[in-house]
Amino acid sequence: MDQDEKLLNTIEKMRGEISGFLAELVKAKSMNPPGDTRDVVEIIRGKLAASGLRIKIISVDEDKPNIVARLGPAQPKKKLELLFNSHVDTVPIGEVQKWKHDPFGAEVSDGRMYGRGIADAKGSVAAMVMSAKALVESGVELAGTLVLNPVSDEEVGGFKGAKHVLDSGEIRPDHVVVGEITTNRIAIAEKGLVWFKITTEGRTAHASTPWDGINAIDKMIDLLKQIDSRIATQLKQRKHPLTPPPSLNIGVITGGVKTNVVADKCEVTIDRRILPSETIEGATREMQDVIEYVKSQDPEFRAKMDVILAGSPIETSPDSHIVKVAQEVCRNRGIPDEPVGYLQASDGRFYAEKGIPTILLGPGLAELAHAPDEWINLEEVVEATKIYSLLATRILR
Repeated sequence: MDQDEKLLNTIEKMRGEISGFLAELVKAKSMNPPGDTRDVVEIIRGKLAASGLRIKIISVDEDKPNIVARLGPAQPKKKLELLFNSHVDTVPIGEVQKWKHDPFGAEVSDGRMYGRGIADAKGSVAAMVMSAKALVESGVELAGTLVLNPVSDEEVGGFKGAKHVLDSGEIRPDHVVVGEITTNRIAIAEKGLVWFKITTEGRTAHASTPWDGINAIDKMIDLLKQIDSRIATQLKQRKHPLTPPPSLNIGVITGGVKTNVVADKCEVTIDRRILPSETIEGATREMQDVIEYVKSQDPEFRAKMDVILAGSPIETSPDSHIVKVAQEVCRNRGIPDEPVGYLQASDGRFYAEKGIPTILLGPGLAELAHAPDEWINLEEVVEATKIYSLLATRILR
């Protein structure tokens, strides 16, 4: 029996443990906000410690711990790190009456397990942790180091999670696999994002004599019309072979203090998703140019814009080593090996920004993220465990 066969047989025997471990993760509430992930992190820490991994806890806030666990020789033959990253925090459940299944019950029906965060991304976390245990129990010797990094802050930006751990210098990965919902396909591209906050300013007056004031809401309406005609319509013409089109969404708008008062302030936040071929700077300049245009047409127009969140897009070369190895593994497992794009945004951007080859790969359907009755196919989780294990042996042997 060769090493791969022994490893796969070990995982087959762990099927019940994999689903049981995943159920534990689902039952441990880790909604963000508020973001307290200590219970779920302790479950993961215990599983990794029992398998003999060397573990550190790194955190900004005590209630948002991040795990860095290492598998491999203390003095590795190769100074090579393969990072498995995924996140344990979830979005809130929303309106509970819209759920047919208990959001934290880990109920199983027709091969599916249900629960908040089970696809996004506790299925990936469970598979990554169990892949490390399978490597240990199969006696696989690694020449380099496998680093498992379940983090706590992805759903609100990742700054206290993946970014903090990376910036701390505790990890120095050469290759990164981010566990996200790709139905175990290899994703090598994702859109970046920029969140803008735009404020228009006016002059207050009584509503009975509105001409004595300047209505900031009216000015915002004028601006949004120009943003629609000068940016949103153009985005429909821009394309990337792997990702969805670029997009622009007006998420929140607030203004005014009372119905009978002319509003002297209006704020809007806009979500702009950018293609790998676009840049944060370019999208920002594009938005600022529209503001400047409206100013040139209306001497009473006053507005300011701030970037309140930004994340770079990802585009990993299909010729990179991690992609080629992942393709070989998936092909041998009967999974389509053609690279795809990822629909949402992920922590992968932090590694890609530093030039580290990064792919996204994990069980689950992206369309189920953040929705009521979120579910995952348990067979996909087992398959992901096999894929992660085989990836580690081929990168680090």
